[in-house]
Amino acid sequence: MRSARIRSLFVSLLAPLMVALALLLAPLAAQAHPGNRMPSEAPPLHLPVVVHGAGGLVVRAEAGMEALAQQALSRAPGTLERLARSLEGLPRPASIDIRLVRDTGDLGGAAPPGRGAPEWARGVAYPDLGVTVVATRRAHESIDVLRVLDHELAHLALGAALGGRAPRWLDEGFAFLNASEMSPGRMQTLVGMAWSGDTASLAQLERMFHSGELTVDRAYAQSYDFVAFLARRGRYPDVHDDGDRWPFQQFLSHIAAGLEPGAAARAAYGVGLGTLLQEWRVDLQQRYMLVPASLFAAGVWVLAALLLVVGFVRRRRRNRNILARWDLEERGPRTEPVSEPVAAPVTAPRSAAPGAPARPSAARPPVVRIRDATPAPAWAHPPTVVYGPVVYEEGDDEGGDEDLPPHVN
Repeated sequence: MRSARIRSLFVSLLAPLMVALALLLAPLAAQAHPGNRMPSEAPPLHLPVVVHGAGGLVVRAEAGMEALAQQALSRAPGTLERLARSLEGLPRPASIDIRLVRDTGDLGGAAPPGRGAPEWARGVAYPDLGVTVVATRRAHESIDVLRVLDHELAHLALGAALGGRAPRWLDEGFAFLNASEMSPGRMQTLVGMAWSGDTASLAQLERMFHSGELTVDRAYAQSYDFVAFLARRGRYPDVHDDGDRWPFQQFLSHIAAGLEPGAAARAAYGVGLGTLLQEWRVDLQQRYMLVPASLFAAGVWVLAALLLVVGFVRRRRRNRNILARWDLEERGPRTEPVSEPVAAPVTAPRSAAPGAPARPSAARPPVVRIRDATPAPAWAHPPTVVYGPVVYEEGDDEGGDEDLPPHVN
């Protein structure tokens, strides 16, 4: 009860901010995609580079893209084999035609006649024809061609396995589940859905794929997460019963056999798609409601670690300065050493005749008193004897104290 109130409070606080952000981004979105949401058609594009592989695989590309065509030819068989394991027992594509172009504006020119391509797409697949077209860049943005190729090959594999009966949300979710990575933008979209509770029904989800790019991104995110939930859910709604993806494979097999998605869900999971969608909403909130709190806690820990490092460096520098100051204080001021006087040598005068005795020089050697050099014996300091109020030194004569002043206690 309290958690529901807290969530409603957060939603009421975040709703105006989300509306303002949407109003700010709306003109930008309209400028980037001015009203044309239908697939674009272009004159046929010549693809002179053609390389063939095993099993009806062929790669076509524009001139100068020979190396990329070879990479695509080497990558496709492994991706198709991995997809076949997820679609075990279902038909495989009879042939696959991969077409590589430089810019996303050329996707429509390389597409089959009359089919075209969306303006915002980086790659497009035509499962009924076994054809996929992938671009290498979008304006000044580079595209991970091989990753997008894996995504489009998943569309071709699922289209061949289900005979074109898969709804759009299942088709896109399966492709993202098997051939794409979780991006920060998609996670941000899912966090927003968890906090606001703004999720679409399956019928709304189908219509969202025919809207603008911002709406399509939300449809992609929800489709991916819902299909991932179906893939890890077991036969029963138990978090520990993943079923080794067996119910999900049965769900796909029932659709391939001709059942509607709702009937296929009841046959594989025991409940309909509406119940599964509601279970997914609860699971979404449990997984992503704590993401902002976790990010805040991680930020606090990072900030604390930085402060500890800064404090350690400052403390170490201060200790080093203190030790240096103590060292200077212990050394004290520098003074020149005092040299001992040296006795002048005895030299003979110049006027003296040869062989005459030498006379001492005028410089006198230092006088060293014997009293200072020789310690006084013990008897030189007689003990003091006190007789009444007058103090006498032992050894003095009786008549020799008239010169001494009396010492009165």
